Amino acid sequence: MSGQKKMSHKIYALVVIVLGIIIFALSFFLLFYVQKMEVSGNEYTESQAIIDVVKKDPCSVNSLYLYGKYRLKKDTGMPGSLDAVKVSLKAPWSVNIKVTEKEIVGYILADEGYAYFDKDGTVVLESLEVRENVPFIQDLEVEEVTLYKTLKCKDEKLLKAVLDVTKELQNYELTPDKITCTDSGVCLYFENICVSLGKKVTSDKMAQIAPILAKLSGQTGTLHLEHYEDEGSGTITFKVGELPGVEPQEPAPTDEQQVQEEGTGDEEDGYYDESYGEYYDESYDEYYDESYDESYNDGYGYDESDDY
Repeated sequence: MSGQKKMSHKIYALVVIVLGIIIFALSFFLLFYVQKMEVSGNEYTESQAIIDVVKKDPCSVNSLYLYGKYRLKKDTGMPGSLDAVKVSLKAPWSVNIKVTEKEIVGYILADEGYAYFDKDGTVVLESLEVRENVPFIQDLEVEEVTLYKTLKCKDEKLLKAVLDVTKELQNYELTPDKITCTDSGVCLYFENICVSLGKKVTSDKMAQIAPILAKLSGQTGTLHLEHYEDEGSGTITFKVGELPGVEPQEPAPTDEQQVQEEGTGDEEDGYYDESYGEYYDESYDEYYDESYDESYNDGYGYDESDDY
């Protein structure tokens, strides 16, 4: 009889334990069952695209599982536009997915819209819209544009120069209107001034741009930095009125020039103008303007006393 009581007590204890485990499991499942997902930290990556990746895992219905997964696992299959993903619980049933996106440094014209890329040349966004404060890269010959893949260019050195430029632009807080690529290298455009950098872009070159542009305010021309080397060696020149692809315009003649040009018909060309543009000398940190006008008269000019 006592043996039967002991057996019944064991069975009862086992049933209680099993029921307790079931109740705990159900409570755990129901309490941490994900009912809400929120995404934060994203500017250009769609929130739904991030949530869709998370939900591909059949165990993603449990918030504790998600919390542990994204703390321990690095490769989570997230879009290539993201640098990092962190999951936190706002409540047992509410999950916040905080992401860090790769920074966009430039964009090019693609077959369908625009392709935006990061500092490594990886395409992180394809869009029909133009984003503000992102430099447009013009005339870069790209062979292949694939989302979340690195740009493939005919001239890899030129691509590297472009990526170096975009990095340095952020360091010196410069925002050009556009960036163009030519056989000779990279050019930056700030209103009516073109800055020619060549194919070798250095921090020392970029450091010269802001102070020189401040002195050239309101002017038109090309600032040549191709031959400027590190530690202040080489030359920096600014050619007034010169812009790549734009024919220089002749200045309108003054009244004096007009009289000299009309003359009596006996004289040779009576006006000669030679301009050497403007020049910035880094060794003196001064701004120079070298231009002069000369009037040439061979002695046979017009005289009112002459009677024709």
